Amino acid sequence: MIKINLLPTEKRKAERTPLPRFLLIASTAAAFFILLFYNLFVLKLISDTTDDIKRQNDELARLQPAVQEHDKLVAEENALKNKVKEIESLINRDVEYWRTVNALWDVIHNNPRVWIDDLRILDAKSAPGDIRRVDPDTKEAVAYGITMRCHVAGEEVNEMTKFRKALKEHPILQETLTLINFNVAWAVQDEKDKNMEAKFIDFDISMYGLATPPKRKAPAATPPKPGAPTPIKAAPAPAPQGGAK
Repeated sequence: MIKINLLPTEKRKAERTPLPRFLLIASTAAAFFILLFYNLFVLKLISDTTDDIKRQNDELARLQPAVQEHDKLVAEENALKNKVKEIESLINRDVEYWRTVNALWDVIHNNPRVWIDDLRILDAKSAPGDIRRVDPDTKEAVAYGITMRCHVAGEEVNEMTKFRKALKEHPILQETLTLINFNVAWAVQDEKDKNMEAKFIDFDISMYGLATPPKRKAPAATPPKPGAPTPIKAAPAPAPQGGAK
Protein backbone atom coordinates (compact mmCIF):
# COMPACT_ATOMS: atom_id res chain seq x y z
CA MET A 1 0.00 0.00 0.00
CA ILE A 2 1.46 3.34 -1.06
CA LYS A 3 1.30 6.20 1.40
CA ILE A 4 0.59 9.64 -0.05
CA ASN A 5 1.23 12.78 1.96
CA LEU A 6 -1.57 15.20 1.11
CA LEU A 7 -0.35 17.99 3.44
CA PRO A 8 0.89 21.23 1.90
CA THR A 9 4.66 21.43 1.35
CA GLU A 10 5.20 23.98 4.07
CA LYS A 11 3.50 21.72 6.62
CA ARG A 12 5.23 18.53 5.63
CA LYS A 13 7.93 17.07 7.85
CA ALA A 14 11.49 17.54 6.41
CA GLU A 15 12.90 14.31 5.02
CA ARG A 16 16.59 13.50 5.71
CA THR A 17 18.93 12.13 3.05
CA PRO A 18 19.95 8.58 3.90
CA LEU A 19 23.54 8.33 5.20
CA PRO A 20 24.90 5.97 2.54
CA ARG A 21 23.66 8.22 -0.22
CA PHE A 22 25.22 11.24 1.48
CA LEU A 23 28.58 9.56 1.79
CA LEU A 24 28.46 8.56 -1.86
CA ILE A 25 27.73 12.11 -2.94
CA ALA A 26 30.45 13.54 -0.68
CA SER A 27 33.08 11.06 -1.90
CA THR A 28 32.15 11.74 -5.52
CA ALA A 29 32.52 15.48 -4.98
CA ALA A 30 35.86 14.99 -3.21
CA ALA A 31 37.19 12.78 -6.01
CA PHE A 32 36.08 15.37 -8.56
CA PHE A 33 37.94 18.17 -6.81
CA ILE A 34 41.02 15.99 -6.30
CA LEU A 35 41.13 15.13 -9.99
CA LEU A 36 40.53 18.74 -10.88
CA PHE A 37 43.44 19.98 -8.73
CA TYR A 38 45.66 17.14 -9.99
CA ASN A 39 44.93 18.05 -13.59
CA LEU A 40 45.65 21.68 -12.85
CA PHE A 41 48.93 20.68 -11.17
CA VAL A 42 49.95 18.52 -14.15
CA LEU A 43 49.09 21.30 -16.58
CA LYS A 44 51.16 23.74 -14.50
CA LEU A 45 54.05 21.26 -14.41
CA ILE A 46 53.89 20.77 -18.19
CA SER A 47 53.82 24.51 -18.73
CA ASP A 48 56.84 25.05 -16.43
CA THR A 49 58.75 22.20 -18.12
CA THR A 50 58.00 23.63 -21.56
CA ASP A 51 59.21 27.04 -20.47
CA ASP A 52 62.38 25.49 -19.01
CA ILE A 53 63.07 23.58 -22.25
CA LYS A 54 62.61 26.77 -24.23
CA ARG A 55 65.05 28.62 -21.95
CA GLN A 56 67.58 25.79 -22.26
CA ASN A 57 67.27 25.79 -26.06
CA ASP A 58 67.71 29.55 -26.15
CA GLU A 59 70.80 29.25 -23.93
CA LEU A 60 72.17 26.46 -26.12
CA ALA A 61 71.64 28.56 -29.23
CA ARG A 62 73.38 31.48 -27.53
CA LEU A 63 76.37 29.31 -26.53
CA GLN A 64 76.66 27.53 -29.90
CA PRO A 65 79.25 29.98 -31.31
CA ALA A 66 81.32 29.53 -28.15
CA VAL A 67 81.04 25.73 -28.49
CA GLN A 68 82.20 25.91 -32.11
CA GLU A 69 85.08 28.14 -31.12
CA HIS A 70 86.00 25.71 -28.34
CA ASP A 71 85.96 22.75 -30.75
CA LYS A 72 88.12 24.71 -33.18
CA LEU A 73 90.64 25.56 -30.46
CA VAL A 74 90.73 21.94 -29.26
CA ALA A 75 91.42 20.75 -32.83
CA GLU A 76 94.19 23.35 -33.20
CA GLU A 77 95.63 22.31 -29.83
CA ASN A 78 95.73 18.64 -30.88
CA ALA A 79 97.35 19.57 -34.19
CA LEU A 80 99.99 21.63 -32.40
CA LYS A 81 100.61 18.82 -29.90
CA ASN A 82 101.13 16.36 -32.76
CA LYS A 83 103.50 18.79 -34.45
CA VAL A 84 105.43 19.26 -31.21
CA LYS A 85 105.70 15.46 -30.84
CA GLU A 86 107.03 15.17 -34.38
CA ILE A 87 109.57 17.91 -33.76
CA GLU A 88 110.64 16.36 -30.45
CA SER A 89 110.98 12.95 -32.07
CA LEU A 90 113.23 14.47 -34.73
CA ILE A 91 115.27 16.39 -32.16
CA ASN A 92 115.68 13.43 -29.81
CA ARG A 93 116.59 10.87 -32.48
CA ASP A 94 120.16 9.72 -32.57
CA VAL A 95 119.93 9.08 -36.31
CA GLU A 96 121.09 11.91 -38.52
CA TYR A 97 118.57 11.50 -41.30
CA TRP A 98 120.09 14.10 -43.51
CA ARG A 99 123.32 12.08 -43.67
CA THR A 100 121.40 8.93 -44.55
CA VAL A 101 119.33 10.68 -47.24
CA ASN A 102 122.46 12.21 -48.76
CA ALA A 103 124.17 8.83 -48.77
CA LEU A 104 121.20 7.16 -50.49
CA TRP A 105 121.09 9.93 -53.07
CA ASP A 106 124.81 9.54 -53.75
CA VAL A 107 124.40 5.82 -54.40
CA ILE A 108 121.34 6.30 -56.62
CA HIS A 109 123.01 9.16 -58.50
CA ASN A 110 126.08 7.02 -59.16
CA ASN A 111 123.94 4.21 -60.59
CA PRO A 112 121.89 5.87 -63.34
CA ARG A 113 120.50 2.59 -64.70
CA VAL A 114 118.67 2.02 -61.36
CA TRP A 115 115.50 3.87 -60.38
CA ILE A 116 113.25 3.78 -57.31
CA ASP A 117 109.46 3.96 -57.52
CA ASP A 118 108.59 3.23 -53.89
CA LEU A 119 110.47 4.22 -50.73
CA ARG A 120 109.01 3.78 -47.25
CA ILE A 121 110.38 5.07 -43.95
CA LEU A 122 109.93 2.65 -41.04
CA ASP A 123 109.68 3.99 -37.51
CA ALA A 124 110.19 2.26 -34.17
CA LYS A 125 106.73 0.66 -34.38
CA SER A 126 106.87 -0.72 -37.93
CA ALA A 127 110.57 -1.57 -38.30
CA PRO A 128 110.65 -4.62 -35.94
CA GLY A 129 107.66 -6.22 -37.67
CA ASP A 130 109.09 -5.54 -41.13
CA ILE A 131 112.48 -7.09 -40.38
CA ARG A 132 110.78 -10.23 -39.03
CA ARG A 133 108.77 -10.35 -42.23
CA VAL A 134 111.88 -10.42 -44.42
CA ASP A 135 114.01 -12.40 -41.95
CA PRO A 136 111.92 -14.39 -39.43
CA ASP A 137 115.02 -15.83 -37.72
CA THR A 138 116.66 -12.51 -36.93
CA LYS A 139 117.52 -11.67 -33.34
CA GLU A 140 118.50 -8.07 -33.96
CA ALA A 141 116.59 -5.22 -32.32
CA VAL A 142 115.98 -2.41 -34.81
CA ALA A 143 114.59 1.08 -34.28
CA TYR A 144 114.04 2.38 -37.81
CA GLY A 145 114.50 1.41 -41.41
CA ILE A 146 113.95 2.04 -45.10
CA THR A 147 112.43 -0.24 -47.74
CA MET A 148 112.77 0.42 -51.46
CA ARG A 149 111.17 -1.02 -54.58
CA CYS A 150 113.90 -0.86 -57.21
CA HIS A 151 114.24 -1.41 -60.95
CA VAL A 152 117.29 -1.70 -63.17
CA ALA A 153 117.23 -1.32 -66.93
CA GLY A 154 118.05 -4.38 -68.96
CA GLU A 155 118.11 -8.03 -67.94
CA GLU A 156 121.72 -8.31 -66.81
CA VAL A 157 122.18 -8.66 -63.06
CA ASN A 158 125.50 -6.83 -63.02
CA GLU A 159 123.90 -3.42 -62.55
CA MET A 160 121.70 -4.75 -59.73
CA THR A 161 124.72 -6.32 -58.03
CA LYS A 162 126.70 -3.09 -58.43
CA PHE A 163 123.88 -1.08 -56.85
CA ARG A 164 123.53 -3.49 -53.92
CA LYS A 165 127.28 -3.49 -53.33
CA ALA A 166 127.38 0.32 -53.36
CA LEU A 167 124.67 0.45 -50.69
CA LYS A 168 126.41 -2.16 -48.56
CA GLU A 169 129.84 -0.55 -48.73
CA HIS A 170 128.84 3.09 -48.27
CA PRO A 171 130.43 4.20 -44.98
CA ILE A 172 127.49 6.33 -43.81
CA LEU A 173 124.93 3.64 -44.60
CA GLN A 174 127.10 1.12 -42.76
CA GLU A 175 126.78 3.38 -39.73
CA THR A 176 123.11 4.41 -39.85
CA LEU A 177 121.53 1.44 -41.69
CA THR A 178 123.66 -1.38 -40.40
CA LEU A 179 121.43 -4.27 -41.45
CA ILE A 180 120.75 -4.63 -45.18
CA ASN A 181 118.46 -7.31 -46.60
CA PHE A 182 118.50 -8.01 -50.31
CA ASN A 183 115.43 -9.82 -51.55
CA VAL A 184 116.76 -12.70 -53.62
CA ALA A 185 113.44 -13.01 -55.50
CA TRP A 186 113.99 -10.67 -58.44
CA ALA A 187 112.16 -10.84 -61.76
CA VAL A 188 112.70 -9.69 -65.33
CA GLN A 189 109.78 -7.66 -66.68
CA ASP A 190 108.86 -6.61 -70.23
CA GLU A 191 108.45 -2.91 -71.02
CA LYS A 192 106.35 -1.99 -74.05
CA ASP A 193 107.33 1.68 -74.07
CA LYS A 194 109.46 2.36 -77.17
CA ASN A 195 111.41 5.06 -75.30
CA MET A 196 112.74 2.54 -72.78
CA GLU A 197 114.61 -0.72 -72.95
CA ALA A 198 112.53 -3.79 -73.63
CA LYS A 199 113.29 -5.44 -70.29
CA PHE A 200 114.08 -4.45 -66.73
CA ILE A 201 114.62 -6.21 -63.40
CA ASP A 202 112.46 -5.68 -60.31
CA PHE A 203 113.95 -6.18 -56.84
CA ASP A 204 113.42 -5.04 -53.25
CA ILE A 205 115.91 -3.75 -50.69
CA SER A 206 115.33 -3.30 -46.94
CA MET A 207 117.78 -1.50 -44.63
CA TYR A 208 117.49 -1.19 -40.86
CA GLY A 209 119.17 0.74 -38.10
CA LEU A 210 119.99 -0.99 -34.83
CA ALA A 211 118.18 0.04 -31.66
CA THR A 212 121.64 0.57 -30.15
CA PRO A 213 123.64 1.95 -33.07
CA PRO A 214 127.41 1.55 -33.09
CA LYS A 215 129.37 4.57 -31.95
CA ARG A 216 130.76 6.71 -34.70
CA LYS A 217 134.52 6.35 -35.03
CA ALA A 218 136.50 9.41 -34.08
CA PRO A 219 138.40 10.92 -37.04
CA ALA A 220 142.04 9.92 -37.14
CA ALA A 221 144.51 12.56 -36.11
CA THR A 222 146.05 14.30 -39.10
CA PRO A 223 149.85 14.00 -39.06
CA PRO A 224 151.73 17.31 -39.22
CA LYS A 225 152.85 18.39 -42.64
CA PRO A 226 156.57 18.28 -43.41
CA GLY A 227 158.23 21.52 -42.43
CA ALA A 228 155.42 22.53 -40.11
CA PRO A 229 156.54 23.85 -36.72
CA THR A 230 156.28 21.38 -33.87
CA PRO A 231 153.63 22.48 -31.39
CA ILE A 232 155.16 23.68 -28.14
CA LYS A 233 153.76 22.09 -25.01
CA ALA A 234 153.02 24.44 -22.17
CA ALA A 235 155.44 24.17 -19.28
CA PRO A 236 153.96 23.01 -15.97
CA ALA A 237 153.08 25.75 -13.54
CA PRO A 238 155.63 26.28 -10.76
CA ALA A 239 154.78 24.83 -7.38
CA PRO A 240 153.63 27.39 -4.84
CA GLN A 241 156.12 28.43 -2.17
CA GLY A 242 156.03 26.24 0.84
CA GLY A 243 154.48 23.43 -1.16
CA ALA A 244 155.92 20.09 -2.12
CA LYS A 245 159.00 20.28 -4.32
